[in-house]
Amino acid sequence: MFYPLAGMILLCVIWSGYWYFTFTKAKEFAETQRQELLDKGLKLECAHENWGGFPFRFEFQCEAASLQFTNAGKTHGIQSTRILAVAQAYNPFHVLLLIDGPSAVDGVKLNHERALVSLIAGNNGDWDLSSEAAKVDAAGLFSAAQVKLFARRANDRLDLAASAEQLIVPTPDGLTLPITTAEVIAQTSSAILDQPFHGPTAEEPLEISTLKILQDPINFAAQGKIFLDPQHRLAGKLSSQTNDIDGLMKIISPIFNMNGQDGAAIRNLLAGPKTKIAKADFTASEGALYWGLFKLADLAPLY
Repeated sequence: MFYPLAGMILLCVIWSGYWYFTFTKAKEFAETQRQELLDKGLKLECAHENWGGFPFRFEFQCEAASLQFTNAGKTHGIQSTRILAVAQAYNPFHVLLLIDGPSAVDGVKLNHERALVSLIAGNNGDWDLSSEAAKVDAAGLFSAAQVKLFARRANDRLDLAASAEQLIVPTPDGLTLPITTAEVIAQTSSAILDQPFHGPTAEEPLEISTLKILQDPINFAAQGKIFLDPQHRLAGKLSSQTNDIDGLMKIISPIFNMNGQDGAAIRNLLAGPKTKIAKADFTASEGALYWGLFKLADLAPLY
């Protein structure tokens, strides 16, 4: 009876020593990363912080979390009610973040159920991030039953993806635009993360390999490259296709304040009178957005 008991006690002592040692290293690593973010202009503040999780986890809790950063002389902020970071003691490089709503981005309130974020740190600064949140409502901007975001840094590339279900976007005329499913997959250079934010450039654009919008029976798809010009305005070109130009025109017309005559002219030029299938390029250049040969809107600098 003595040997199993002694073995269990020894195992507990060894595990406790491992936990405290790894826990200390994890705290030091977190503080190092926090300082690196601060050097890049990203400041994380908490009204109250707490570390724990013994004996099997590492936990960090941040009440009334606030992340602030400055870009082009303007300070931006992201706030959340509470952030709980959890990692298993045997795998401290896989962190789960639980973010309680409501949150706020630059003062815009964002209601959502508890969001889940998974962050896996790899070698040479590579990482993999995935997140999802349900019942998302950004007052006056959009609402969605579910939003998923993905990002991965690997081999000097930044892979991005996002999807939304039951997305509702208000239009300028006070109506709502329902979208069953929206999905985007894109890639760019990871250099965008290694310096103050400047956005994708003509030399290192955001390459959109997949952009899909489904609102039955309308199916819209596009792909291409976009970037920011020296005045921080959207630029680039997306090649698009839709199976229902009439339905798409009903969606686009109120967004860009088209009258019936302009809408009919665009529809006939892109598809012709005998088909609903249409292909055309969305082009952003010199502060203006074009669909085919038609100008849709002027583009203001993003920042």
